[in-house]
Amino acid sequence: MCARFTLAVPDFATLAAMLEASLRAGRAGSGPARSIAVDPDVAAMFRPRFNIAPATVHPVLRARDGQRALVAATWGFLARSWPARGGGPSLLANARAESARAKPTFRDAFAARRCVVPADGFYEWTGPKGARRPTWFHPAGGGLLRLAGLYQPAKDLDTGELDLRFTLLTTEANADVAPVHDRMPVLLDPADVDLWLGLGDGADADRAEALLRPAPRGALAARAVSPRVNSVAHDDPALLQEIAAETAAPKAAAPKAAAPKAAAPKAAAPKAAAPKAAAPKAGGTLPLFDLEGGARPTVPSGRTSRR
Repeated sequence: MCARFTLAVPDFATLAAMLEASLRAGRAGSGPARSIAVDPDVAAMFRPRFNIAPATVHPVLRARDGQRALVAATWGFLARSWPARGGGPSLLANARAESARAKPTFRDAFAARRCVVPADGFYEWTGPKGARRPTWFHPAGGGLLRLAGLYQPAKDLDTGELDLRFTLLTTEANADVAPVHDRMPVLLDPADVDLWLGLGDGADADRAEALLRPAPRGALAARAVSPRVNSVAHDDPALLQEIAAETAAPKAAAPKAAAPKAAAPKAAAPKAAAPKAAAPKAGGTLPLFDLEGGARPTVPSGRTSRR
């Protein structure tokens, strides 16, 4: 699962230049060069982000009129069925690569609406609930990650306008991520981007599906970072500073000592031994929203603020 990621490049011009350079290098000698058309909304909304969570508006790369286009989209497909208790639809931030092509929720998008989500890292967690330690995975050689995604149009229930929404495809963890979590986002090689987008000779869904595999060993570097990442309220460069692994977890509250019991007049019959508590799992991901000291935010039903 991938519930948080980063795109900390300083400005939109840098992002566009890095994307074009990587894709141009990936296609060297293999076909015509394609530039990236830019939706003005994307450039206007862009700022460095260090803790991107579902419901955030983010730039995604898709095919439009036979060309690559950077457009704004909101992270999270709207679930087909809404919670019975109300409160708006839930968000589907991820789709499993092994089944997305056949699942009714993602089938149409897989066939015709595949996208690439630019990022420069993503987070996963270890440790028990209440004391989880975040790790930031990022390209071992620097630069961008190209996350495989799907997008869909969705109607804003308040305004009636169409909004684009995206979900990230996940696969089995590679050797870099496996010590922390058993899943990771699908990372696309620059040479495979046009195939994934369905450009040129890349419309074949079978060939696109073959790209959904774990990244090679050594593609990612890992860094223990601040537990401030655990709250979506925090979004600043200090989140990416490396810290010692033993201090990466917030301290869990110590249990209160039980008051001593009065001596019973008669010896109590020995009780059966209590079952042992299950050991916490090595890997895990925080809930999509985990605000420290605050209420869980309402998931918007349509377009979110483009900040």
